[in-house]
Amino acid sequence: MKQSNHPALDAFLGWPVVLDSNLLLLYWCASFDPSLIRTFKRLNAFTPADAFILGDALSALGELRTTPHVLTEVSNLSNALPSWRKPAWGLHVSGGIALIPELYERASVIAADASFSEFGLTDAALLRLASDHLILTIDWRLESMLRSCGLAGVNFKHLRPGGIFG
Repeated sequence: MKQSNHPALDAFLGWPVVLDSNLLLLYWCASFDPSLIRTFKRLNAFTPADAFILGDALSALGELRTTPHVLTEVSNLSNALPSWRKPAWGLHVSGGIALIPELYERASVIAADASFSEFGLTDAALLRLASDHLILTIDWRLESMLRSCGLAGVNFKHLRPGGIFG
């Protein structure tokens, strides 16, 4: 049986997990070039230790999955990389995309959901997956909504030392 060092994850051991855009960017940057965690402006909310915390969390959870909306946001965030990094980054990310099952629901269906007007397309799509997928996020509003609806969401900040469960 899988184990976790994080009580916040105990109820979700083995569950498939979907990372929000910022965490997926961290995950891919850490495996591409860990020095980006300190130097890439889109990762300024993270420390190198966060990459290890995320890796530990993912090892305790089930299959990593994503949505086209999360992938689009990661792509947009990574556009801020220097142009000389982009060819190697593109190869790295395309390999990562090939390994992660992508969950697709038409944007028109997601936009019809009440959560769309408050949270936007990407987060509304994540909310719709949270009945049978753990959503790991750094967004307090999204995590609060997930919890208030009885859905599966954990704020990554709670996994850090000194966090609620850290």
